[in-house]
Amino acid sequence: MNSEDSPSPTGLESYLVRLAWHSTLGLAVVVVMGMASPELLGPVVVVFSSLLFALGLGMLALGLLAGLRRSRDEEVTVTGLFLLYGSAPLKVRKVFGWALGLQLVVACAGAAVRPYTQVAFGILAPMILFGSACLWSARFGSFSTRGPGTA
Repeated sequence: MNSEDSPSPTGLESYLVRLAWHSTLGLAVVVVMGMASPELLGPVVVVFSSLLFALGLGMLALGLLAGLRRSRDEEVTVTGLFLLYGSAPLKVRKVFGWALGLQLVVACAGAAVRPYTQVAFGILAPMILFGSACLWSARFGSFSTRGPGTA
């Protein structure tokens, strides 16, 4: 797979890209509602953010294992695996980059407006993007082939 020209995504590949936007939209809605009524909707922010955090950790672990498996035959780089640098098409990098930026802005705004409430738990949610980007890169990213005799 060429890192700049890829066929239209299908299956898991498409799901991980859509998950970036869906989780960003969900986080924005939940955090804004939590900022409006922290006493009533603070627990919703905690549950939603904790769920995204846990899913992100799980996908990060799966992505790391898949990246380790691929590293036997290919030169998997840390920046390529975790930040999609050089391993993903520009379109995919932009989706994950914009989604991460928006999630960080929303989460930090919620924590800044309601710092000592449950709304501050929103800062855990962006882990979903690190995990899904790592899993995407490990499964579908393009890395150079390892040369003979290299370990």
